[in-house]
Amino acid sequence: MLHWAQALNFWQISLTLFFVSLALWLWSLFGRRKHQQLAQNRQAIRVLADAIAPQHGIEGNKVAALLSRDGSDTLQALRVGIAGAQRRISIGTYILAHDVVGREVIALLAARARTGVEVRLLIDAVGSRMLPNYRLKDLRAAGVQVARFNPVLSLRTRGSANWRNHRKMAIFDGTTAIIGGQNLGGQYIGSMPSRRRFRDASFLIQGPAANHLEHVFLTDWCQALNLDPIDLKSVLREEAPRVAKDRAEVIDSGPDAQSDPLWQALNRAIASARTSIDIVTPYFIPDAVTLTALTRATREGIQVRIIVPRKSDHRLADFARRPYLRKLAEAGAEIRFYGPSILHTKLVLIDKVKAFIGSANFDMRSFFLNYEITVLVQQSQVCTDISGYIEGLAKESKEPSLSLIRGARTWRGQQLEKLARLIAPLL
Repeated sequence: MLHWAQALNFWQISLTLFFVSLALWLWSLFGRRKHQQLAQNRQAIRVLADAIAPQHGIEGNKVAALLSRDGSDTLQALRVGIAGAQRRISIGTYILAHDVVGREVIALLAARARTGVEVRLLIDAVGSRMLPNYRLKDLRAAGVQVARFNPVLSLRTRGSANWRNHRKMAIFDGTTAIIGGQNLGGQYIGSMPSRRRFRDASFLIQGPAANHLEHVFLTDWCQALNLDPIDLKSVLREEAPRVAKDRAEVIDSGPDAQSDPLWQALNRAIASARTSIDIVTPYFIPDAVTLTALTRATREGIQVRIIVPRKSDHRLADFARRPYLRKLAEAGAEIRFYGPSILHTKLVLIDKVKAFIGSANFDMRSFFLNYEITVLVQQSQVCTDISGYIEGLAKESKEPSLSLIRGARTWRGQQLEKLARLIAPLL
């Protein structure tokens, strides 16, 4: 009996060492978390932009939620924005799919470019890897300016292949913008319901925040094409008028940021919570500091609720989330598994009056590796709309099974959980 126990212990140690070595190798392959040169370049661009452009305030915006189950309202807002743009269209997305929706977006952009509207399209080289090059050639022939962000095998790649542009932004004339979690493809948005469509959300923003979002896009554009931002000074000088009373603070984060602005803002908000914290995310893999803050808030009597998909589109991430959810459940947090479809929504709502909206998942990749875009909205009707949306998700969700609370019951499940947690920062 002792012999078998020793053998099992040997294999557990061997597997652990193997996975540690694998994780270290992957980390060295994909690079560091920050890139000092990119951070300096970004800061230089911001200094130039600030010298050219007015300072971005957070007052005077109008924020509306696009929360339909099938994503039809987001697609319609995109159609209206493209058709109504008079001077510029700037679209950045992680995925531009080669399907009915993707082809429609391409056709709409090409048509507007032919009328003389300046159209820029920035797609992530990994997220949009399935988009054929001939589609981009057709766009360029129509007059659309197109760039792939951070190609993995390109000699022009600066930094790490692991740094992906996960932002989803569409900005029209610098005054109206759409942001959120929805990529440009039939899996995310569409005119007709689909069983394959993810449950997701986006937001329509008008006012100074839209102008700020365009500046973020143009900074990404300059980085992708190695351009001098001085060439865009006429655009940077423009201002967007105030249109309403919503407070909307733009938070752009990524490897080129001097710090971790999204992570810092989220932790400040968690620490300031007085009654409730609602988190909706497809992947829940927080860092130790954030997990501790949520655990402390739960034990202090704040209602912490986490809504995740019963099964996401990344199964390894589902194993990785288990220890974090288990710890929060044991502390008294409410954990809900959404089941009707894959939940892809990214929302954090504090005390029902402060909402983080945008492209970032609640995981270490979004906090520390990806280029993400988030808008912090406060004391707005949209916060009430988001609260109602979250309550609707909760009603369609179920409490976790006992296996989550007790931990993986099989040796295989335990090993998968350990592996997933080991490489969690890369997921």
